[in-house]
Amino acid sequence: MIQIRRNISLARRMHYRIGGKARYFFEPQNALDIEAAVRWAFDRDIPFLVLGAGTNMLFSENGYEGLIIQLAKKEIQSEPGGIRISAGTMMADAVGFFTLRGLRDLSWAGGLPGTVGGAVFGNAGCFGGEMKDVIIEVASIAHDRASGTVEPRLRSSADCMFAYRESVFKRIGGEIITSVLMRATPGNEAAMRAEVQNHIEYRQRFQPIEYPCAGSTFKNIPLESVSEKVRSEFADVVKVDPVPVIPVAAILDRLGLKGKRIGGAEISAKHPNFFINRNKATFSDIIDSIALAKMMALERYGIVLEEEIRIVR
Repeated sequence: MIQIRRNISLARRMHYRIGGKARYFFEPQNALDIEAAVRWAFDRDIPFLVLGAGTNMLFSENGYEGLIIQLAKKEIQSEPGGIRISAGTMMADAVGFFTLRGLRDLSWAGGLPGTVGGAVFGNAGCFGGEMKDVIIEVASIAHDRASGTVEPRLRSSADCMFAYRESVFKRIGGEIITSVLMRATPGNEAAMRAEVQNHIEYRQRFQPIEYPCAGSTFKNIPLESVSEKVRSEFADVVKVDPVPVIPVAAILDRLGLKGKRIGGAEISAKHPNFFINRNKATFSDIIDSIALAKMMALERYGIVLEEEIRIVR
């Protein structure tokens, strides 16, 4: 019998430090626990939502009336063909495991926040790498409320339908990632340590990680999606991520939004694609900041900004 807790603060578990209470809350320790929790929610006809480390989510002060399932199992082990990592494992721990063993597959991910499951869900990427580049297969629990089906599933990397900050898990839903099998490619340990440390130091210098936030608020803009005029205007800041993109930080900077404050929220002066909780920001403060940025980007450049963070109202 699983132990469901009640009225648990979400603000304490979210990097934003914003949010009300979860009516029901559960931390599974294995895949069977996850299946049991989903069936518990189905039997009571209540919604449920899966969390990793809460690094890219924003909840309102209304909280969540259903069941929050926060993945707690942290496990990394070698197996034939690769490294098996539980979805609740922090990316920092995964990067450290690979680096200590001279495996180069996650060197690009130094300093990447959140859990492995969350990174796979959104095909997280930085410094030219993406999760799709290292995934062999993903284990999940598939569920369908209409039929009451709850069963394990195994997807190859191709089956995950990875795209820029997208995956089948994010696009379609109906599955909870439980573990990931990653490639294990030998490399130069000293070079990898240096690369990981460089990435961590870059984040410390250029990202406002000293404040509560949810990382990059918007997805960068694929260069192919904008007009020739916009391409020309931002030609000097285009980067490969891993496809050519216009950084949203540059767009918001040129819109004059760098350092803009609404209530306790700030469009960071350090990195304007980070919308930070500078001083007891509310859900509305963040939402209003997002709405302002989207409106101005559309009016000035015809660019539709798409949130990278997940918002639960």
